[in-house]
Formats: sequence, C-alpha cells, structure tokens
Amino acid sequence: MPNEPLRPSWFRSRFGRRLIFLFVVCSLLPTIALALLSYGTVTRQLTHASYDRLEHTAGLLGRGILNRVESLDDDLKSTPARSEPCPLTGAGAETAACNGSLEYGFSALAFVPKGRAPVPLFGTVGPVPTLGASEREALARGLAVVTGRIVDGRPAVYLLRLTHVAANEGLFAAEVYQPYLWGDFDQSQLLPSMGSYVADQSGAVIAASRPGDETLPAGARAEIAEAGTGVGTFEWTPKGEPSLAGYRTMPASDSLLIPRWTLIVSESRAAVVAPLADFRRTFPVVALVSLGVAVALSLFQLRRSLAPLNALHAGTRRLAERRFDHRVTVTSRDEFADVAASFNAMADEIRHQFSALQAAAEIDRALLAAGTVPAIIRTTLDHMGPASGGADRVAITLITPAGDGGATTYLKDDATGTVTIAWVGLNTHSVADHLGAGGTALALRAADAPAYLAPLAALGAKSLLVLPLVYQNRLLGAITLSDARPADRTEDGLDQARHAAGQVALALANAHMVERIRMLAFYDSLTGLPNRLSFRNRLTEELERHRTEEGTMLAVFFLDLDHFSRINDTLGHKFGDRLVQEVGRRIKACCAKGAPAAEVARLGGDEFTIILPRLYAPAEAASLAQSILESFGTPFALDDHEVFVSASIGVSMNLGDDTDLESMVKNADAAMYQAKQKGRNRFELYAPAMGKSAAKRLSLENQIRKAIDAKQFVLWYQPIIDLASGAIASGEALIRWQHPEWGMVGPGEFIGLAEESGLIVPLGEWILETVCAQNLMWQRQGLHAIPIAVNVSGQQLRGDTIVSAVRRALGTSGLDPRYLELELTESILMQGEGEASATLHTLAGLGIQLTIDDFGIGYSSLSYLKQFPVSALKIDQSFVRDVTTNSNDAAIASAIIAMASALDLTVVAEGVETDEQVRFLRHQGCARIQGYLVGRPVAAHTFAAYLRPDSLIILPPVSAQSQHSHRTPRLVGERRPALKS
Repeated sequence: MPNEPLRPSWFRSRFGRRLIFLFVVCSLLPTIALALLSYGTVTRQLTHASYDRLEHTAGLLGRGILNRVESLDDDLKSTPARSEPCPLTGAGAETAACNGSLEYGFSALAFVPKGRAPVPLFGTVGPVPTLGASEREALARGLAVVTGRIVDGRPAVYLLRLTHVAANEGLFAAEVYQPYLWGDFDQSQLLPSMGSYVADQSGAVIAASRPGDETLPAGARAEIAEAGTGVGTFEWTPKGEPSLAGYRTMPASDSLLIPRWTLIVSESRAAVVAPLADFRRTFPVVALVSLGVAVALSLFQLRRSLAPLNALHAGTRRLAERRFDHRVTVTSRDEFADVAASFNAMADEIRHQFSALQAAAEIDRALLAAGTVPAIIRTTLDHMGPASGGADRVAITLITPAGDGGATTYLKDDATGTVTIAWVGLNTHSVADHLGAGGTALALRAADAPAYLAPLAALGAKSLLVLPLVYQNRLLGAITLSDARPADRTEDGLDQARHAAGQVALALANAHMVERIRMLAFYDSLTGLPNRLSFRNRLTEELERHRTEEGTMLAVFFLDLDHFSRINDTLGHKFGDRLVQEVGRRIKACCAKGAPAAEVARLGGDEFTIILPRLYAPAEAASLAQSILESFGTPFALDDHEVFVSASIGVSMNLGDDTDLESMVKNADAAMYQAKQKGRNRFELYAPAMGKSAAKRLSLENQIRKAIDAKQFVLWYQPIIDLASGAIASGEALIRWQHPEWGMVGPGEFIGLAEESGLIVPLGEWILETVCAQNLMWQRQGLHAIPIAVNVSGQQLRGDTIVSAVRRALGTSGLDPRYLELELTESILMQGEGEASATLHTLAGLGIQLTIDDFGIGYSSLSYLKQFPVSALKIDQSFVRDVTTNSNDAAIASAIIAMASALDLTVVAEGVETDEQVRFLRHQGCARIQGYLVGRPVAAHTFAAYLRPDSLIILPPVSAQSQHSHRTPRLVGERRPALKS
C-alpha cells in the first residue's frame, strides 16, 4: 500500500509526535475551558433569574398585605363609634362591632372617645403605641395608620383611624389578626424552596414563613439600608444554608400610612443551581468524544505534513519570477525548517542584489513627491537596508523640529510590517552630542551604543553603522544599520549609504517645511487642533460622502464653555489659554474612547466643534455628548489651581440630502444656545423650533436696542426697612420693561440677553442716571433722604466704564454720592486681582456705598470682605426662606450676621415674608430686612409714600402675639389703603 512507508515515520519523527500531542491538547483545553465558562455563565443566569423572581414575589406579597390592610380599613370605616362596650344581648348586638363580623381580621377592637377612657368592642386591646408626628398628621388628614409594638415578646400590629360621627368622635384602635394580615405568606406565590420574611426598619423579623428567624443578619440589614431604593437583592446564610434573597419595601397607599416594612423572599442557592446537575453528568462523555475526535484529526493531519515541501516548491517558482517579497516560512524546528532556512538564505542573497537600486529609487520618489514625515520614515525603513547593500535591521532617529532636544527612534516590526516607536527621549545630549555637528558616518559596537540606539542592541545586534541626516548644516537625525553586510563596509557601500541618507535628509527638510505651512494654515496654534478653515473643509468632504452613502448620518457638535469669561477675569488670560488647551485634550480623549471616527476642531476662544460621521441613530451622537459633559465633572488642574468648568453642547444632524454646511453649523449653534438657555451644562439636539427660537432671540436683542432708545424701560423700587425702628433705611431699584405689546416684562426675560450682547452697559448707565435724578427729586420734595441701590453687572466693571458712568450720573443730577449704593455679586468680587479691584476702590473713594448681593451662594470668602471697601452684606433669600424650619439655613444665616457684625458691616436679609423670620433675624442681630412682608417693588410715585417723614412699618413684636404667621405689616402715616396689601 502506498501509505506503508509513511506509517513508521509517525513516531520516529519529532514532527509527527508533536503534531499528535498538540492536537490532543488543543482539543481538550478548549473543551474544558468552554465547559467551565458555560457552567459559570449558566450559574450566573440562574442566579439573576432567581433574583428577579424573588424581587417579583416580594412585591406580590407586599401588595397582598397592603390589600388586606386596606380591606380591614374599609371594614373599620363602616363600624359605628360607640361610647360603651358591646352588649351581650339587646338592640345593639346586630352591629358589626358587636356581632363578631370584624373578628375575622382583628384580634381585638376598641373605640377611644375623645377625652375619655377606651371602650373595648371585642377582645382586649393593650395601650395604643405612642404615635410620631407624621402618624398624628396622617390621622388628622383622615388616613388610617398602621403601627405596632412588642407585646409579651411578640410583635403586635395595630390599625388606627379617627372617626368624626356626631358626639362619638374619637379613635378606633384595632389589633390586627396576624395570620390574616400575612395570609400565611400566600403560599400560592412561593415555591417549596422559598422562605419569606417581614422585617421592620430596625431589621427585626416580625413575621416569617419559617420559624426561628427572629432578626436579619447585620450584613442583610446593611445591604437593605445602603440600597435606599426600596428594592434589591442580597446573599445571606439563614440557618447555615447559603441562600439568595430579594426584597421590596411595602408599597404606599393613598388611604393609610403603613410602616416601612421590608418583604424578603429567600431561596437556597442549592435549589437555584439544581438544573446544572445534568450538565455535570454529561460533561465527561463530551470530553471523551472530543479526545477521540482530536486523535482522529491528528492522524488525518499527519498525512498532510508534507505541506512544507509544497511551500518550498512555490518559493522556488516565485524566485524564478523575481518576486522576492515572500519568504518560505517553516517554524516546526524539524528537517523541513532546515531546508526552508537554506532556501531563504539563498533567496536573500539574490534579493539584496535587486533591492539596492529599487530602494534608492523609492527614496528618490519620496523626495520628489514631497511626502509626509511618516511616509518618509516608512520608505526609509523598508528600503534603506537594501539600498546600503544589505543590513539586518534599519532604525531612523529624528530630532524634534521644535529644537527642544527631543528625539524619537523608529523601527519596523518584522512580524506585522508596522512602524513602531522604539525609543523616545528628551535628552539634548543623546543624539546631537553623540554625532557631532559634522555629520560623519560612525561605526561602533552595539555594546557601546547610546540610549537612542539601545532598541537595536536589545534585538541582538553586534555592530552598528550610524549615518547622520544633515541638511544645510542642521542635524535632523540619523539612520542606523545593524550588522551591516561586508559590502557596506567598503568605500563604495559607504558612499551608496551616505547618498541615500542625504536624500532622506533633503526629503525630511521639505516635509518639515510643508508640515509647518500646513499647521499654520489648518491648525490652531494654541491647542494643535484643526482650525475653522480645516473644520469647514472637512465638513464639506463629509457632507459629500454622506450624500452618496446611504444608511448613515452625520452630526456636528458645537461646544461652548459656560462662563469662560470668569476664568480670564479671575485667573488671567494665561490660565484661560491653559484651560482651553486642557479642554481640547479632554474632548479629544473622550472622542478617542467613545467615537474614534470623530474629529475635534477649535473655532476660536472657548468654542470647539466635533464632526461625527457614519452614525446610524441620533442616540449615538447623544451618547458622545453626554460622555463629554460627564468628563467635565473632573476638575482641570492648572498649576496650583483646580478649575471646575462646564460646557453647553448643540448637536445638528444632516436630516436630508439638501443639508449644507451653513445649515448644519447654524443649527448646531442654535442648539447650543438652547442648551445655555435651559441652564447650561447640558446638550441639545437641534429641532426646527430652535431655529425659530434663535430668530426670536435675535429679534429680542434688536427690540432691547430699540427699547433703550424709545425709553420703554422703567424703574420700580423696593423698600429696605430698619429692624430696630421700622423706618425705611434704603431702597433697591429694579428694572422693568414696559413693552408696547407684551405689557410689563420682568428682568428675568431680558437681563441675561442684555449681558451676553453687551447692551447691559448702556442700560446700566440709563439706570444710574434715572436713579440719581429720581432720588434727588424725592429729596427736593421734602421726603426722607435714603440711599438707593443699583445692581451692577460684571461687564460694567471692565475698564473705566462704571466709574465714568457714576461720575456722569452724579454730576448731571447733583445727587450727594452717599445716597447712591452699588450692589455687586460675589462672582464680580472674584475679579479683585485685576483692574476690577482698582475700580471698586475708586468708586468707594467717590463716597459710593458698596454692597455684596446674594452673599453665601457664590464664592464666599473672608478675603473679599478684607480686600474690598464694602459696607454691607445681603443674605440671599434661599437661606432666609427656611430659616425658621431648617437648622442648616438658620446656622448659615446666624454665622453671616455674626461675622458681619464683627467686621462692622451692615446685614440685609432678602426675601423676608413671615413674622417668624422677622423675630429670628431680630434675635440674631440682623440690621435690615427686605421682602414682600414689608413692601413689594412699586413704581416711583407709589414708593414715595415710604419716604414720608411720618411713615413707619409696624413690625411684629419680639414675642409671638398673633395667631397669623403671614401677616402683612402696616405702613402707618399713609392715608392710601393701597399700601396695606
């Protein structure tokens, strides 16, 4: 038979023995690994399914208990109130409370009349448990209350309800019959392997389907407490048996208040994984079958072991056709490998002869094509060895064009053919000092190689030939040949290698020049990201491609930092530039992680754009936008500062073939502004309505400009009252827009847009002039002279605008400067290190009073109170609103008042609306109050009533004398009743 000569060689040959062994191992190992993986996967799936079932069952038990409690409550509602015990006989015996019809769900029932002793209707009800405030409130609102206490070492559950029937007003107190309440845990919902428990808030088990479990383990209680969601799972070991458990808290009810009981359903882990028993039995059989198949395949493959001979034959054919780019590869370390190595050595000798001229031609073509630096590196690594007569390996080291001494060495991975970075250094002496300025070839032993040549030495090189890359007496780098062939050491070989190196140097110089020009034209100099021109070109290309590619979409992101001007104003433009750089890096890192195809660009300032191609759903764009916003939650480290900054993102999609560049950019911009209007730190996908919103915004901006010229703005004034005397101490001017079509418009509708558009500056100048003129007019009418406060925007403090405006307003009106007060927010005071600080001191020098508005909600710092010439603080109304009910707000307000008193600053509490707030503030030593309780903003002619010499606000006394906490103080000395409301 033809196979007879082959059979004895199976075990005499190392190749044959190894092949059989490898086939057996390669069949068993994946089988075992797959079995273990499958077993683990199925176990996890069974566990997860059990958790879902346990949670669901716990929910069913909870709803069943709630239904029974509500049913009991319905029975209790229909029970008439009685003032005496049930008679044994008589006319009253037929009532539900006396004939025992309620005893099915209650163990005992008593009626507690208001102010009298309890009346037992049946059974014995112990003392009613003490009720908390929430329970008493629920009873007062007509709800039933479920509560409990421990009676003789066992938990007892009570159902309480108020009744208001004629004279029989009082409380029904019923002890619930617990077997009915728990319904024997409704075994129709439980598998035989399940157990159920009811635990109270302390973790004590008040009911269980399996006796003996009186309390939950500490781990189970901690798991339930930490979840905080009312539903979850955990593992535990009741009675020493590992089990899975799912829990749900009792559902809420509209008709009763029920304790926060936790329904727990448990199932042993052994019962959960019981379905895997068949798997454990069948796996050995499968393993044996796999072993048999492996042996059969190895015998079959052995018959095909002559494949290396076919490879050698094909290699010979390629060699005859002058195709030297394929090698015969045999890695079996047997006889075939020896033959293949000899063949490859012969082929290499021939290949070197043909490759030398081909490599030189490739390098020349790269130079003529003015290729990029990566292309030149690739060409050099591919062809420099053959061009120099043959070398085992080639490395190219390039010095950073920036001239900072950095150098990078590149190698080619022979296995994959890719170019890898083998060494990166920033040692100015590593390359230039080693080669010198002359740029002569240098031969050395690998053992003496400097750091930038260490990668070649690490690969086993023994000798190195270094060829400097010099252009116009400037060292660009070096080409290194390892273990060069003898031909390289001849004069002709060296000349050939030097010529190739000179060509590479010239190509690199041209590539660096082209790259610098390209960077200047298409990239942002600060961040290195593509600039506006590059973005528009790239977006145009993507739109063209998407018109011909069906099934995908294109998204454009517009990202703008929120309140970026504060960074420049507080930390300076240097830190602002640093922040822009870090933001660019973070956005790029997010895109690289979540959307590698995305392209990030910087348009200028704090505006960035992202092009996201090849989308299949808008949700992909939304996911990337959300991940970018989440990444901004980590602060940016700028030297010794940690800066938190958020961003607003607008996203537009190419929804049709007619979508053009301008439309996408405009839509993304409109969506970004929509995100800012909705509170910032968010993203918005463009919708057609946003275009209308942007147009409306532009229209509103134009109307504001016209309104300033048309004098449509008016000022209203709100009084600030002295707490000690009740007299008016000062006032605050508040702007309103008397629109001819919309009526009276509040400042919240237009102040933000006025600040963004810069219109706040002329508007602020008008306010200053109007306030000064109006205040002087009141004084000339013989009214009380008080300071009037004007709010100042941060834009008004830039430059000398506000100082000039104040001087002009005071000079034009003739008002004494002490009757003008400027209110500034804490964010404005953060600009204190710059020209804003000098501006504030200049204003104080004029005699103007400066007040910190909304103190406590911004960047509160004692350094501001020390640095700046402020005379008063205004406690923000968010702290005043709950000062009598919230201990934290009370503590903050008290601390601000005490601190201001120590610094000799006047304190004004904003948003005062109740008598209790007045008493608290007066007790803490607050000097002045402002709010609806003492006066709403009113027009100038109405506000004049507060300035009458005999006008006085009657404030609540120190001790509470009235039943009404929201009383409106009365303005005495005023004849018009309008001010009383």
